[in-house]
Amino acid sequence: MTLYDQYFLFTTLMIFCTRIWVYLFPKPSPTIKNFRTHHWMYGLLFTLILFGIAGIYKNIYLLAISMGLFLDEIGFVLIRGKNHEDNYSPKSFLILLFFIILLFLFKEEIVNFYLGLFIQ
Repeated sequence: MTLYDQYFLFTTLMIFCTRIWVYLFPKPSPTIKNFRTHHWMYGLLFTLILFGIAGIYKNIYLLAISMGLFLDEIGFVLIRGKNHEDNYSPKSFLILLFFIILLFLFKEEIVNFYLGLFIQ
């Protein structure tokens, strides 16, 4: 299995696991001073940190996990979801499926871009 396939597999597995976890345990996310956080925010933040430190440390599996956390709620974010039901709406699932297809189509470009950062 290529590194590209591993990246895709780990990312989709993270999306799948996150979907199951949030469905089975639908607890509200933490609120900090009236601001509700969501796991897509942690995924985006961790992805940005991984890209930022790519000059000294690279880990394609951590990138896959953080991207999975982010992509899991991409439909919810784009439809401006408000509740648990919005996260599991058909529209949200279709958007997620679209991004999974994009992830599959561009897995090599994503991995090569990440691994190529800060190489001189």
